[in-house]
Amino acid sequence: MSRKPQENEAISDKVDELLSEGYEIDQATAIAFRMWRDNELDIPAQTSDEYRRTTIKKKSLIQQMKLAAQILGLDTILQNQNKKQ
Repeated sequence: MSRKPQENEAISDKVDELLSEGYEIDQATAIAFRMWRDNELDIPAQTSDEYRRTTIKKKSLIQQMKLAAQILGLDTILQNQNKKQ
């Protein structure tokens, strides 16, 4: 099941809220996804500007990390390591 950006933002916000209440990351994540599944989260009509900026930055960083791994040859090493397992 594919989630909308607004749903991802609501899940992320709920995880942050639960973490601030003292839950461990795994438990907070599980609770937030269960709440999403059961339609218990308030889903915004559209994503916030801050969420969009953060998402764009994350995608850019991931692309930069992939490129750096290719340049350093780490992608080949990781692929070979995964084949051994």
